[in-house]
Amino acid sequence: MRYNILIADSLIKDFVYVFKNNFNVDCLWTLKKNINFNKYEAIVVTGGFNTNKNFLKKFNKLKIVSVFGVGYDGVDLTYCKKNNITVTNTPKVLTEDVADLALGLLISLSRKIHDSHDFVKQNKWIKQPFELTSSLSNKTVGIVGFGSIGKAFAKRVKSLSMNIIYTGPNNKNVKFKYYKSLGEMVKLTDYLVLTCIGGSKTRNLINDKIFSKMKKSAMIINVSRGSVVNEKDLIASLKNKVIAGAALDVFDNEPNINLKIRRQKNVLLSPHNASATSETRLKMANLAYKNICNYFNNLSIKKII
Repeated sequence: MRYNILIADSLIKDFVYVFKNNFNVDCLWTLKKNINFNKYEAIVVTGGFNTNKNFLKKFNKLKIVSVFGVGYDGVDLTYCKKNNITVTNTPKVLTEDVADLALGLLISLSRKIHDSHDFVKQNKWIKQPFELTSSLSNKTVGIVGFGSIGKAFAKRVKSLSMNIIYTGPNNKNVKFKYYKSLGEMVKLTDYLVLTCIGGSKTRNLINDKIFSKMKKSAMIINVSRGSVVNEKDLIASLKNKVIAGAALDVFDNEPNINLKIRRQKNVLLSPHNASATSETRLKMANLAYKNICNYFNNLSIKKII
């Protein structure tokens, strides 16, 4: 029996062929009006896709939501649990690439690589030297959320001779110093790197109260979720030089980025690209596909609910 599945987010369009191996596949972005949602037993969504109650209620045969990504804050887990809908995701396969981009943003922001590139391209070097930038050696990086991505990032920055501290719900069995209080940790932090989960528990976690406790020379790097940072407070902090800069891969209303963020001079912006390598996205697609296969074949499956 070939089950019917719906792929909801065009971010997955390059990997639709993976799911066609065993399933009848439709893509939401190609369908016209009067969609028969009741034909689908499974859907594939990204973590940021708005898989809320109103969307899920359109299906009456839905058995599994396969999330193409590690984050699943866009999925209404309460509704899924109440209606016996299994939810899975694709952890671990994207850890290394996300950590790589976080490191790249950190180095690029501190050394102003993008600005120096433009400086040379625009032939400004012939008139004057480029401005001085910030060293990373012996600086303190504070990591918010010390799961697999946080640990992979820590491994990378350790090679830069940086002092590593972290915060999160739990003290991990690692040699880096743990701070229960985010507010206390940021006072010591030169670079604040966000690798925590999204969702209600971390919404607006980084706000004006946190920014006011940071060093004026401090910079923030976000590869978690846009919702973790209060964007209004971030814009004010950048504009008023409460902090020195920000590198952002995620945004609160992506891809419709707040114009005030785009206008800031002390920012480095990336289009939610942390896992966007061909190798990793294929691994994510294969795991999302495998999760659906295993569910319908009653095989072992690692599920969120």
